[in-house]
Amino acid sequence: MPQVFSGWMLYLLIIVMVISIIRIYYYLRTIQSGAPMDRPVIKVAPVPVLEQDLDAEPEEDSLLDGPDDLIRQGDYDGALKSLDRLLEDLSPTEDREARGKVLFRVGACHSRLATGEERFQHLLRAGEALREAVRLFSPARFRNLYLRALGELASLQEDLAEGKNPVENLTQSARTCETAAGSAREGGMVVPEVMFLIRSGTVYNRLASHHEPQVNLRKAADAYEKALAALETVDGESAIEEKMKVLKMLGDTLVKLAGYFQKEECLIRASKAYDGALELMDEGEHSQERCVVLTNSGGVLLELYDLEKSPAYLRQALRYSRDALDAAKGEVKLVAKGFAMAVMGDALTRYAEVKDRSENLERAVKLYETALGIIKDGEEPAQRERIRENLAETVGKLNAESA
Repeated sequence: MPQVFSGWMLYLLIIVMVISIIRIYYYLRTIQSGAPMDRPVIKVAPVPVLEQDLDAEPEEDSLLDGPDDLIRQGDYDGALKSLDRLLEDLSPTEDREARGKVLFRVGACHSRLATGEERFQHLLRAGEALREAVRLFSPARFRNLYLRALGELASLQEDLAEGKNPVENLTQSARTCETAAGSAREGGMVVPEVMFLIRSGTVYNRLASHHEPQVNLRKAADAYEKALAALETVDGESAIEEKMKVLKMLGDTLVKLAGYFQKEECLIRASKAYDGALELMDEGEHSQERCVVLTNSGGVLLELYDLEKSPAYLRQALRYSRDALDAAKGEVKLVAKGFAMAVMGDALTRYAEVKDRSENLERAVKLYETALGIIKDGEEPAQRERIRENLAETVGKLNAESA
């Protein structure tokens, strides 16, 4: 008897399961036919679906007039209460875009409230809201909103890295920027793609100071090179300015990478990047930028000279250091001028090995002393200490030569 009862119970359980599966199937079909993922139905005020430039002001939406007014007034707590009420009235399936816009503003409000003792809690809440907004915006249909949310999320992850888990949060920020760059590329939005590639390179540079410098510096250099490739498709003065900046950042990154990986190859690539930036610079308009890049490039050429002892590198380093000092005659920060003098001093100490030893050593000493007078205590302490050491070494060589 117990066996018969168990058999009937099993048959009944199977029948109930089949009926439940059928009901769930038809329910899901009803939801999909009423509100497909890429075509949300807004029960409340209609929202325009035309995309806009990423840097443009957000489009008008009567649904959000109240919260937006509170945000403009700086009443972020009041805006959050208003936004929470809106979320209660919006369907997760039918009002996807509207919910995404609301959650984007929730994240922005929490980001602006992230001060004092509750800073970390607000940042976490902002992250939750922005991640949900990213999930709700379909890249194919609402790409500009999707990119805005990703950009805000990447900035938030950088802010979190300042207080907790820098490696994890910076890694997430860099990957968020890469996701945004890929989406912008798919949508043919070159300017946002370049912007996010540059941001990812900057974050990877920052991450390199915490974790796996060789790996992260290579990723940073790769991001900058992709940004340069994308900029090749853009015309106009602004694109040239941006390319100039990216080439300088690429050179700086490769110089740092040379300390960990294929030193000579990285220095040669850095020198080429700096030369590319210099070709784009106008002597009159970019005196500050030229001074910095010429100084950095001169330092790289001296390192290559130390590796290969090629006179061509030394001659080029001397020429670049002189050009840097000429550029420093314009409106250039004094610290940059001091660095240019120090690099010329470095070049002259090496040139003294082959010609006019005493004369060039004396000139190098004067340059080092002037550079230290320009770069005050507390400004660039590591560089200042390096100049002091080079001065002491050069004075020792000069004294030995006199003796």
